[in-house]
Amino acid sequence: MMIGKGENKKSMAYVGNIVALIKDRLDKRELGFHVFNYADKPDFSMKELVYVIENKMNISVPKTKIPYWLGMLGGFGFDFISLITGKKISISSIRVKKFCATTQFNASKVHSNFNAPYTLKEGLNFTLDHEFINPKEDEILFYSE
Repeated sequence: MMIGKGENKKSMAYVGNIVALIKDRLDKRELGFHVFNYADKPDFSMKELVYVIENKMNISVPKTKIPYWLGMLGGFGFDFISLITGKKISISSIRVKKFCATTQFNASKVHSNFNAPYTLKEGLNFTLDHEFINPKEDEILFYSE
């Protein structure tokens, strides 16, 4: 189930590409400070992201779309419940707003002289395989919000 139209775009980066970038920068040994954003391009819309995940995981996500205003209303409801109970709830109006927002970063500077070894789709597929399809029981996993 998606909140909004799913056309909002998200900048993301595959960790394998970040490692390759760091190695590339160390190998070049350029003097001075070089500051830039990194994100794999092109950015996925939420619809595209869900499509890639569905295909890799061989699942079907419900195609129902909840209007943004209704999703926010639900988020405010959870905010109120959290306020009354004093317990933090993982769903909130702030999370709904962040989920539905476009969060894109300009990474043209880094990509002008670095070619990522993996596409964003490949990186996402590697991550899904490693974390969900074929997880290793003896490895350390990191969880985030």
